[in-house]
Amino acid sequence: MPDIFVKPENIKNEATLSSNGSNHIRMFSAFCVKPLGVSFAEQAPDEKILLFLRRHFITNLLWILITSLLLLAPILYLIFRSQLQLEIINLPLQFILIFIIFYYLAVFAYAFINFLSWFYNVFIVTQKRVVDIDYSNIVIHNVAFTKLSHVQDVNYSQVGFIHSLFNYGDVFLQTAGTEVNFEALSVPQPRRAAHIIAELIGKEAHKT
Repeated sequence: MPDIFVKPENIKNEATLSSNGSNHIRMFSAFCVKPLGVSFAEQAPDEKILLFLRRHFITNLLWILITSLLLLAPILYLIFRSQLQLEIINLPLQFILIFIIFYYLAVFAYAFINFLSWFYNVFIVTQKRVVDIDYSNIVIHNVAFTKLSHVQDVNYSQVGFIHSLFNYGDVFLQTAGTEVNFEALSVPQPRRAAHIIAELIGKEAHKT
């Protein structure tokens, strides 16, 4: 899988680059223009990342809430079992402890996989191409590339109160011919992202 959090070798002075409009990316950043300290495996030496996107952090709220409830469930059961008149099946203490351990391991695995799915699903735009990294689980990932010159159109969609309140939505890139179209789903500031990509497409068109 492309390493997206390794500092590029050609970056020698971050302070200088910051003065030129680049930004230090944070661990949980979901929108960053000209990010510093980000690279991917197939990146060319002269290729600069101009836009870094991933799903808005608010999209994690559901699985975080589910994880919290699952973590609290055994504790709540022990607190309220007398009122609910429920009893644990009569098993040896060792079996109960083993069950609890496996239960919490499963809960942490659920949370960990959901976090990785959010963290490593990224959408990158350079001055040369678009890179879409889709991470399904620990063993399945897909990386798609297309040249910026092959992108014919870009638009965005922001539907619903929640999307408008937290300012996130979907960005769609239409490519030429039979190439796969690209989507950046539930990303922050979709209008700004689409505008940045449209400007890059325009500059690429002027070159050709």
